[in-house]
Amino acid sequence: MNMRKCINLTFLFVSLTLLTNCQDSANNPQSGDNVTVSLAVDKGLNKITADVIVLDTVKILLKDIKFRQAVGDSSNVKVGPMVVRLNLDGTPTEFAAGNVIAGNYSKIKFRLHKPEDAEIISDSEFKSGSSGDLRYSVIVKGKFNGIGFIYKSTKTATQEVNLKNSINLTSDVKTNVTLSVDVNSWFIKGTIILDPNNIANKNDIDNNIKDSFKKAFRDSNKDNVSD
Repeated sequence: MNMRKCINLTFLFVSLTLLTNCQDSANNPQSGDNVTVSLAVDKGLNKITADVIVLDTVKILLKDIKFRQAVGDSSNVKVGPMVVRLNLDGTPTEFAAGNVIAGNYSKIKFRLHKPEDAEIISDSEFKSGSSGDLRYSVIVKGKFNGIGFIYKSTKTATQEVNLKNSINLTSDVKTNVTLSVDVNSWFIKGTIILDPNNIANKNDIDNNIKDSFKKAFRDSNKDNVSD
């Protein structure tokens, strides 16, 4: 092969490489996430008496995480579904990240979700069969008066929680928002502690779970305290 052919082939290879890189860049723009969402046990509420109920594991299935502006526009963070394992010491668990349209947001919206029959979930405990009462949104393990229990909720609900203060999200600053859940309210009705092993308490416990997502706030250092 003569020198001219070598130069021509080298030029062609470089040109094709540059063209491919340009096309890849155009088809797959690299953009960083500007928001993360964490879930945490509410630290500001009284604990259930330790010798009555002790929680060992709490797992929640969420999907369709989005922020809503005061004027009603919304922006998705992540569709999901996502299994979130709570840190029972109150440390936030980051479970979603996304690139939200810049703007001023006042609400976070999400779905407490039990999987569809054909939906694949990373944790097999959330599905023990195809019927609706064998698919779960929340799984809790612990002890009631020293007796072990596994409580599985079939409750589903679309939830909307007001942010403590509206948050201005921008494209160049990453912000964490912590969603607080009051797990201590799940097994209480008035002054009565509900036995999770008693099927008669299921409706009360499920409704408590649905109503326990009440606070959300900017928490940039993820210490479960509003900034």
